[in-house]
Amino acid sequence: MITFWRFINRVGFPLFWALGSLASPAFSESLTSAVREAVTNNPAAQAADADVRASLFEMLELKGEYMPEVSMFGELGGQIVDNPSSLSASANNTFKETAQIGIGVAYTIFDGQRRENLVYRNATRLDASILRQMDASETLALNAVESYTDVIRLRALTKLASDNIARHVEIGAQVQDLVDGGRLPKSDGFLVDDRIAAAQDAKIGIDQLLSNAIARYIRVIGHAPKGAMDVPGVKSIPKNLRDFQQEAVQRSFRVQIADKVARGIEFDANIKKADRKPRVTLNAGVTHGLHRDGSEGNRSDAFVGFRMNWTLYNGRRPAQSAGLNERTRQAELERRVAANEVRELAARTWSAYVRNSERSDLLTRQLRANTLIVRQYRDELKAAKRSLIDLLEAERTVFNVRFQKANTDAALTFSRYRILAAQSRLAAHFGVAPSKVIFAPDYEERALASPRSAVFDTVVEPLR
Repeated sequence: MITFWRFINRVGFPLFWALGSLASPAFSESLTSAVREAVTNNPAAQAADADVRASLFEMLELKGEYMPEVSMFGELGGQIVDNPSSLSASANNTFKETAQIGIGVAYTIFDGQRRENLVYRNATRLDASILRQMDASETLALNAVESYTDVIRLRALTKLASDNIARHVEIGAQVQDLVDGGRLPKSDGFLVDDRIAAAQDAKIGIDQLLSNAIARYIRVIGHAPKGAMDVPGVKSIPKNLRDFQQEAVQRSFRVQIADKVARGIEFDANIKKADRKPRVTLNAGVTHGLHRDGSEGNRSDAFVGFRMNWTLYNGRRPAQSAGLNERTRQAELERRVAANEVRELAARTWSAYVRNSERSDLLTRQLRANTLIVRQYRDELKAAKRSLIDLLEAERTVFNVRFQKANTDAALTFSRYRILAAQSRLAAHFGVAPSKVIFAPDYEERALASPRSAVFDTVVEPLR
């Protein structure tokens, strides 16, 4: 008996196979529409958007580093001042209630480029957040393509399984006529019934897989499949593996993220080095108080001048320097790891594409040959020159080859989209990048050109 697993073991599907008649074209959903829906409305995409906006606001916080710091202070209490040279006999060494209030302003003149490196570091973090958003869009787009393709594949497999049942029912009718005419033994009728039951069992399993695929489609895209569906081909395929790997590493968002993280660590190191340099500020303020310093009555003061603070020695610095060196080394190694992972992904994707291409051609020839065999066996069965088991085995082979061919065609089409994803080009292929990613990952470049403008010229627009 041919069980479901023997049928499904060689599953496949013809990508451009007749499913358009199942629904009206007016309610069809294109692959591009499904991908854009997934990238726009998926919670993972919205989380990536929130990360970008949070990093952007953290960048805007640095605006305060370039502006004066204004503080207010006050005191209320009592004091005894013993200073006979400055105070009168009645005021000296006498308890008095005191109060004062004042406003101070401090503006940084020099801080060892600490502020600039803060801007550079946050700019790299913002760039990394944008790149993570773009990488998340690539993953969501690939998941959408896979879900969309899988629904088409399993719909087609369901139809193929139904056709297989119909073919076996037709053979059963033919065999019954031959049994009734005494040209075949009665046991052949039982054999056909067994094959029909196996074909029906296969369809039940495929229907279950289709239900699972639709459930995944709803999770990824956000709604159930709509009407006629079709997966267009991809024309821009690299010429060879070497070019593919080179472009994949060059364009990969993951590699770019690792690079930004490494750059951010460099700027973190510069921030800590700046703390070892003198800090010069311009200070000014006004103070007004009652009975200050033991004197009678009110008193007001104003001041303006420069202040320098320089920590010449700190016991944490040796360990801090060693830690920075290790963090820098870690970032460099992780950048190499990211590049190696992208090369491996590209190699595996390329291998799948090449093998699926070769296998599709091979199965096309095999299907053509087995179809001719089935036709010949049917004629020979009618003429009592071929046994029923020969025909049933030939039908089983054709069915399995069709499944293999269909599955290989699906895998071949999907591998082309995986090539785009490995190059970080998939979302842009569906027009997602221009409409969805409103920030470009160029803040580090802008910050290095002008730290202040990188902060002050940043505009937060509402997401649309």
